[in-house]
Amino acid sequence: MRFTASRPRTFMVPAVVVYVVTITAFSIWRGISVSPDYFVIVLLLGAIALGRWKDFLVDWFPFVALFLGYEILRGLAGSSGIDVHYSGPINVDNFISLGHQPTIWLQDHLYHKGSVSPLDVIATIFYFCHFAYPLTLGFIFWIKDRVLFRRFAAALLAMSFTAFVFFLLVPVAPPWLAAQQGYLPHVEKIISHTLPSGTTWFYQNLNPNPVAAVPSLHAAFPVLGLLYGVRLWGRRAWPLALWCVAVCFSIVYLGEHYLADALAGILFAWASYFVVESVYGRLRKAGKANPSLGPVELVDG
Repeated sequence: MRFTASRPRTFMVPAVVVYVVTITAFSIWRGISVSPDYFVIVLLLGAIALGRWKDFLVDWFPFVALFLGYEILRGLAGSSGIDVHYSGPINVDNFISLGHQPTIWLQDHLYHKGSVSPLDVIATIFYFCHFAYPLTLGFIFWIKDRVLFRRFAAALLAMSFTAFVFFLLVPVAPPWLAAQQGYLPHVEKIISHTLPSGTTWFYQNLNPNPVAAVPSLHAAFPVLGLLYGVRLWGRRAWPLALWCVAVCFSIVYLGEHYLADALAGILFAWASYFVVESVYGRLRKAGKANPSLGPVELVDG
C-alpha cells in the first residue's frame, strides 16, 4: 500500500489533538496547574510532531509572551488603592434573578457541606481549564488556518488587556469574598475542597488578585472560542456552546463569579470579536489591488 505525503498529516492532526487533551486531563487529575507558561511547551511538542515547529515559534511565542505580560499586570489591579466594589454586582444579580442570588441558590440546592460531590469536581475542572481550553482550541485553529488563529489571538489579547483596565479602575469582589466581608450570607469557596492545583514558578511569583471579577474572563474565553469556531466550521461548531454554558454554571456555582460577571464577560467576547474582525476586514479590503489601475498598483499593494 502506497502512502502519500498528505496521509500521515491527516492522521497526525487528530492524534496531536488527542495528545493535548490527554496531557491536560492528566495535569488536572494530578493537581498540576494548566498555565500558559508551560502549556505552550506541550503545544510545541505537538507542532514538532506535525513538522511545523518553525511556524509555531513565529505565531505562538509572541502571543504567549504578551499574554504572560498581561498576567503580570493583572496582579497589580488589587493593589491600585481604589476601593473594592461589593454591593454593585449583588444588586445586579438580584435584579436579573428576581431577588435571588444565583450562587447562594445553587449552593443551597446542590452543595453538600462536608463532602466533595462529583458535581463539585466537574465544576472545578471546568474552572481549571480557564487557560487550557482557549489554548487548545487556538492550537486547533492554528492547525486549520494560521490567519484565523492570528485573529483569534489578537482578539483574546485585546480582550484581556481591556479587561485589565476594568480590573484596575473597578475592582470587584467575587461572591465568596463578599460573603466573608458580610455583604452576603455564607458562600462556600468550593475549589478549596476539591482538586489541588500546583502552580509553576512564574505563577508562584505573581501577586494574587482576588478582586478581578468583572468582566469574567472565565466566561469570555470560551465564548470567543465559540465565535471563531463558528467562523471556521459554521454550524458544526455550535456544540462548543455547551462548554460555554458549563463554564458559566461552574463559576457561579463555585462562588467565584456573579452571573452579572459572566454576562459582562460574554459582552466583552462579542465586542472583541467584532472589533478585530472589523479591523481585519478593512485591512484586507485596503490590501486588495485594483486590476483596472495596472501593474504598478499591484506592486504597491
